[in-house]
Amino acid sequence: MTSPGISEPLRAFIREHIQSVEQMEVLLLLYTTTPKEWSAVRVARELRIDPMSASRRLADFAEKGLLSARAGDEALLYWYEGSSPTNDRAIAELERANRERRTTLIGVIFSAPSDDVRAFADAFRLRRSTEK
Repeated sequence: MTSPGISEPLRAFIREHIQSVEQMEVLLLLYTTTPKEWSAVRVARELRIDPMSASRRLADFAEKGLLSARAGDEALLYWYEGSSPTNDRAIAELERANRERRTTLIGVIFSAPSDDVRAFADAFRLRRSTEK
């Protein structure tokens, strides 16, 4: 099922990188404030989320290459500087969809199965006897 105004490349990006609205908001905060550097504590304060959760989100995005990071004086600092043309286009569309179609976008995020759900479902997938 497709969602109006949400392209297939954006839905693919969401399936691969975004499992929650909080993740989306962390990524978009850094995207919209580039080249500003953010610590997990500042992100948490800005978005009113738990600092440990902000730290995990930032580290995950940096590990995936969506954010850059460096050691600051007191904490790791993160910023968005672009990762690939494909991801840059998807994040720009994500930001636009968040402004223009937030409810639809949230529906897409919640309808995308997480990796844990996919792995659990695959454990029960029936295979033909020739698929051993």
